[in-house]
Amino acid sequence: MARKKIGEILVGAGILDDTRLRVALVEQQRWGGPLGRILVDMKLVDEGVLVDALSKQLGVQAVDLDNMTIPNDVIALVPGDLCEQYSVIPFAQPMKFLDVAMADPTQAGVLDELQIRTHLNVRPHIAGPKQLERAIYRFYGRGVSSTSMRRGGSPSTAPPFSNQRGSIEIDTRPPSGCDQMEIVRSIVRDEDGAALPVQPGRDAEISALQQRVSRLEALVARDENVLRKVLSLLVDKGIATREEILERLK
Repeated sequence: MARKKIGEILVGAGILDDTRLRVALVEQQRWGGPLGRILVDMKLVDEGVLVDALSKQLGVQAVDLDNMTIPNDVIALVPGDLCEQYSVIPFAQPMKFLDVAMADPTQAGVLDELQIRTHLNVRPHIAGPKQLERAIYRFYGRGVSSTSMRRGGSPSTAPPFSNQRGSIEIDTRPPSGCDQMEIVRSIVRDEDGAALPVQPGRDAEISALQQRVSRLEALVARDENVLRKVLSLLVDKGIATREEILERLK
């Protein structure tokens, strides 16, 4: 039986609701990156609460990377590009084991790859996404700057979408004087998915957030359409085979 994803776990634990999860998933689909980091960046979930909840639900021990010194020989076991790609870092190597901290311990494929690379029995632990980012920067000298630039320098503002016709800037910040967390909390639905009455004066704020989500979803759909056309062109021109493209996208 497949293990639950992080979003499902947080919703099941009552830490996240379906509306906030949908907002975060749209952001993840648009810009990529681990869901846990996006939830923390958007202030939808506190990093400490995220780690505690996942640790309890998954039965995986949490570690504090900010107060940890990792030996150089342990760091050398896993390449920095892999650590940055999967938000993982090794921190101890007792006997035939390799202890690693991860933002998402449900990623069985990452654990398998680490075991194949190191020929060690990999034991997953959990750490906060920002803690992992700081640790990867501290021990590998990579990760923090590139991630910040990719996400526009601020987790609450999405970078502009650019194409040959110019730029379309989508501002995902809540209206002035409004807390995005409060907007999302005010969206309540019954068991059939119908919207329930909200607090007076919040309708305009909720509508603004929903419109921004809709615009982001439209841009994602357009990006996917462009990507499909580009990949088809590569195949038609004989630059790459469909199998090579699918293998690279794994």
